Amino acid sequence: MSRRSRPVVSNRVRRFFASFIFDKPAAAPASVIARHRLLNAGAYDEGSGTINGVMLIAVAAILISAVALGGNFLVCVSDARSAADQAAIAGAESARDGDFDPCIKSRLATTLNKAALVICKVDEEDVTVKVAVKTAVPFAPLVSRMARAGPVECS
Repeated sequence: MSRRSRPVVSNRVRRFFASFIFDKPAAAPASVIARHRLLNAGAYDEGSGTINGVMLIAVAAILISAVALGGNFLVCVSDARSAADQAAIAGAESARDGDFDPCIKSRLATTLNKAALVICKVDEEDVTVKVAVKTAVPFAPLVSRMARAGPVECS
């Protein structure tokens, strides 16, 4: 066997195994005992708590974001419904008063409610509107609602 192919063994390892061969009780070095105790106590798991903490914070952030987006969506639905109702009532009142184009007042009502008038139909004194409101939700950028208003016949 050449010198290069021979495995390198430290003196500490030689002494430790020599104690078994010659029946001499060998005490393991203090560093080996300390390392063994640390391994068994889980001290080499340093950093795993940090990763768990980061994951917990990430999950909490995702849940809070989902709740915030859901809340924004519900508020926008309510705003769209209110804007549609007000626009329909304003248009119906304008139609009842005999204005030339009741949709102008409906458009004004939706603009004041920070919405957009999508559809406005006038059938005699009845006005039907469709209103859209922008949301902060990525998969639903607009929310639209329809409303109809007009005089009710008394019987």
